[in-house]
Amino acid sequence: MSDDGRSRVQVSLRIRPVGRGDLKNCKVVVQKSDECDVIIDDEKIKRSYRFDHVFGGGQEEVFETIGKPMLEDAYKGFNVCLFAYGQTGSGKTYSLLGEVGSEECEGVAPRFVRCLFEEAQRMVDEDADLTIRVSLTMIEVYMEKVRDLLTPRQRGQEPESLEIHEDPRRRVYVKGASVHQVLSAERMMELLRAGNANRQTAETKMNETSSRSHAIMQITLSQEFASVEKKDLECVVSLVDLAGSERQTKTESTGQQFEEAKKINLSLLMLGRALNSFSERKGGDAFISLRESKLTRLLSESFGGNSKTWMLATVSPTAFNLTETISTLDYATNAMAITNKAKVNKSSKDLEYSDLVKLRAYLDDSISRETGLIETYDREAAELRADITSLRRELLALNDSKMESELQDALAERNALISALVNKLSFAAGDDRERVPLVCFCGTCKTTLGGIPLGSYEVDTLVVPFYDLVGPPPLLQCNLHVQLTAEEEVMVVVELVELHHLPDFASEGVRVSIWFDGQEGSRVSTPIVPSNGGNPKLNFKQVYVLGPITERLQQFLSTDSLYLQVEGITSTVMNSLDVDETGSQCLS
Repeated sequence: MSDDGRSRVQVSLRIRPVGRGDLKNCKVVVQKSDECDVIIDDEKIKRSYRFDHVFGGGQEEVFETIGKPMLEDAYKGFNVCLFAYGQTGSGKTYSLLGEVGSEECEGVAPRFVRCLFEEAQRMVDEDADLTIRVSLTMIEVYMEKVRDLLTPRQRGQEPESLEIHEDPRRRVYVKGASVHQVLSAERMMELLRAGNANRQTAETKMNETSSRSHAIMQITLSQEFASVEKKDLECVVSLVDLAGSERQTKTESTGQQFEEAKKINLSLLMLGRALNSFSERKGGDAFISLRESKLTRLLSESFGGNSKTWMLATVSPTAFNLTETISTLDYATNAMAITNKAKVNKSSKDLEYSDLVKLRAYLDDSISRETGLIETYDREAAELRADITSLRRELLALNDSKMESELQDALAERNALISALVNKLSFAAGDDRERVPLVCFCGTCKTTLGGIPLGSYEVDTLVVPFYDLVGPPPLLQCNLHVQLTAEEEVMVVVELVELHHLPDFASEGVRVSIWFDGQEGSRVSTPIVPSNGGNPKLNFKQVYVLGPITERLQQFLSTDSLYLQVEGITSTVMNSLDVDETGSQCLS
């Protein structure tokens, strides 16, 4: 990696041995010439290619060359990605996962997982302040639909199709994909095997268990230290098993398999165009939108983004597959020209600590203002007491009853002023003052109700925008009901369930406000709900009756008309001069 954080995609090639599926007496035309070179020696085509590594050995060599550097970079805090690409039946899934029950034939993934937990145990034993957490998400892209591979599936029922979203920092994630906390290498392998068993596969002329989907395994590695001086690190390890490219004339696929093959080849084509676009050697021929396919959008960080990326290209050695082999070699050559800008993922603790420093400075300023007011009131009270003493002396020296009456009236007026100032002084000193919430962050999200059929409801999880927050943003979980009353009027029920990922510095909890766009009178707020370890339970329900169904009401509901504002509460302060119009003391 260079000094400016740029690192090239590392590309390795693996040539599959001649197997039972190859034609008898078919000529071997693809051979390894040395550690990094491969040559094509055919009657019509003679070419040579150079990569970072060309494998001629077993599974251990692949892991030592690719898996170990990935593991080292992951523990340094870099996002890392390995994706396997090649013709169907060329050995991608074998290289990545290997054979179940054979330690010698284990692929990169099981070896990586075992070493990941061994290193975690070693580091925790050496540093008592360190806590390491590992979680797994596993998805597939099948027929341009994103599906969770670790969710139990009902026989005969189509798995749920999930949506791809971006968080406030423009990082891509799959909404609704399950996240599994993992405590051991054995449990991780159980999940990987279960997810791989749920993948769409089918038998073709080229491969008995041809993968019909792209599988993406994402392992999140988090290192947290009890000491503020040490930096927390978090990274994502992505292991991608791409479906194999195939030609219908060879696989002889028909019907559903033919439709699957078209989708597979289309997504690989869009990925290839994206590689060309990112390639420095190509100079960025044309802009390719990563939204053209689900696969390119999910892999957007792996090419030109914040990741260290490895590509393992697999090919067949025989002349029968020479066309597909050349296509794979050209594909891999383009990937070598892509440069990423990987960086160590920032510590969320560092940003939380900086926020606390800002909060402390604000509170110090508030205390200074209050102290100045108290000193001012003390001086005014002392001056008034001195005036009263002087007037009393003058009153004793006067015999005129009228003057005495006037002085008594003046004395009463002075006493009233002193009483008022004493009240102010007590107010500033902290006696019987009303406490109001101190809001440490405020984020507003909005949603639409137009997509909810009458008489049904939607469970929605809304991202609460929070400027400059590292780590998962606060997520507001709510149930939205839309139904008709007995009088045929539209009734909306907003049920606030729970808030996830509340920042630690919101120590006193959270408050949520709801209102409709342009209808300030519809605004209601929950009481302050305790933080509950970062996941406060809201248990709040609000009912709105909007009137009969009209075209104008339907148009209103189809826009982002429902607003939800989340306020984090850090503590309470005394009601003073700096209170805003809502009655909440807000941080700048």
